[in-house]
Amino acid sequence: MQLFAYLVAKHYGISLQEVYSMSEPIFKQSLSWALAINEQERIEQKKNEISSESGDTVEFDYTFLEMEEV
Repeated sequence: MQLFAYLVAKHYGISLQEVYSMSEPIFKQSLSWALAINEQERIEQKKNEISSESGDTVEFDYTFLEMEEV
């Protein structure tokens, strides 16, 4: 229970005292949202790690900077 209270407090940027004073329905809903967002962030982070490991290199063409204006 303390872990869940900590997750809610951290997610919403509130104190543990504020979490402990929540009604049970509000706490459950807040916990659900915090867990859902944490999972979504974990999935996005994993996607970013996979894409950065691909080793693909993107080259940019800056030759237009060397062109003279008419």
